[in-house]
Formats: sequence, structure tokens, C-alpha cells
Amino acid sequence: MEVIIESPNLNDLNHINKLAKQVHDIHVNWRPDLFKKAEEVISKGQLEELIANKEIFVAKLQEEIVGYVTIKIVEKTNPSMRYRVQISIEAICVDEKARGKGIGTKLLEYVREYGKQNGCTDMYLTVNEENENAINLYEKFGFRVKSIAYSMEI
Repeated sequence: MEVIIESPNLNDLNHINKLAKQVHDIHVNWRPDLFKKAEEVISKGQLEELIANKEIFVAKLQEEIVGYVTIKIVEKTNPSMRYRVQISIEAICVDEKARGKGIGTKLLEYVREYGKQNGCTDMYLTVNEENENAINLYEKFGFRVKSIAYSMEI
């Protein structure tokens, strides 16, 4: 079966939110200090903005949305560092029933190509240290750990 990656429309809001909630609930479990329970993860206004800015794409399998990715393209200018245009993956989700079928890889490939078409020099994402499946996917795709972030409550 062929996975199609495309821009969503506002009619997709409920389905995207179902997927977003799957991932959000996992993050609430892992990081209750940061995430709180929510029934709606992406508002209609947020989705409108993401669509308008071409910062969200959905993966469809037989016309059903089975995943999505949100991105930001940021120009990195610092006189003491090399110039970069970074495509940052803000969120990526594959329906728990569709995982292990290459959909996450297809979303990453799409983002990489989209980045190339938009003059990006590198891709960036963060992942929770407990998300072993995602870490395996990212490393298999070619991502490497470049920094470690620390956090503490004060």
C-alpha cells in the first residue's frame, strides 16, 4: 500500500487531534512536570496557521490519515557559527495501529525533501529519552545525537 503525504485541510482537525492525543498522553506520562492532560492538542486556529504556513503534513494510507508531522524552518545566523537554515520537526505522530509500517520513515523522507526544496541545510528534532521506538527510527534514518539537554524543577 502506498503512503501519500500531503497538506491537510480544516476538515481533518478531529482526526489529527486523535493522533496528537495519542502522543500527548504518552508525554503526559513521561513528563507530568511539563505536559498536562488535554482533550484538544491542536486548536482550529493553530491548524489554520499551520496549514497557511505549510508547517503540517499528513500521511494517508487508503485515504485515511495515519500520521502527521509539524515543522518550522528557521534561519540560524550567528557571526561565530556557520550559516544554517534548519528545518525543525516540532511533532511527528503515527497512529499506534499503523506503527512499524514505514509511515514514520515516509514522513521523515518528505520533510527532508521539503527542506532541500526550501534551501535548508540540516534537520533537527528532539525526543524524550524514554521514547525508544522513536529514537530507533531517528537513528536508523541517520539522525545522530548532537547535544544533551538537562532539566530540573526549581
